[in-house]
Amino acid sequence: MVGGLDVDDIGRPHVRSSTDLIPGLYAIGEVACTGMHGANRLASNSLLEAVVYAARAADHIIAENPPSKAIELPDWRADGLGNLVEHAPVINDRAALKATMSQEVGIVKRYDRLHRAKRRLALLSEEVDIIWKQAVPSREIVELRNMALAGQLVIEDSLARTENRGLHFNADLTEA
Repeated sequence: MVGGLDVDDIGRPHVRSSTDLIPGLYAIGEVACTGMHGANRLASNSLLEAVVYAARAADHIIAENPPSKAIELPDWRADGLGNLVEHAPVINDRAALKATMSQEVGIVKRYDRLHRAKRRLALLSEEVDIIWKQAVPSREIVELRNMALAGQLVIEDSLARTENRGLHFNADLTEA
């Protein structure tokens, strides 16, 4: 993902057609399109940009979430969750997500492929949501859920794009 998500001045992404932000989500580095250096790849000035935006995001996160008094958390109890799903589907879903993003949302994009990717990720996101609700939380499940969300945001932003710029090339768009 290279510069697909429009972000505000502290790295919070929003869908191009909306000013709504997703609470708690930040996009930093190659995934972010800040408007400072065009379509970013992490080299030269954009490395500094990533450092600055990471610091801004960290400062904002700390300011919005002040330290709280430590509380005693009970041990995790999985009883009551019924039949937990196994984590094997996570590996397959992650591979499917990576394949879809690589094949359909790569450097050269086309609207039909973006729409196909959107449909596939919608289905995948439903599956991930089922796993999310039925499984004991794990790093793999959290990562898959976040990857699916980031993929959907990149696809939505790519579909909304009306011009080719930098690495954001859509073969269906004609340049004037």
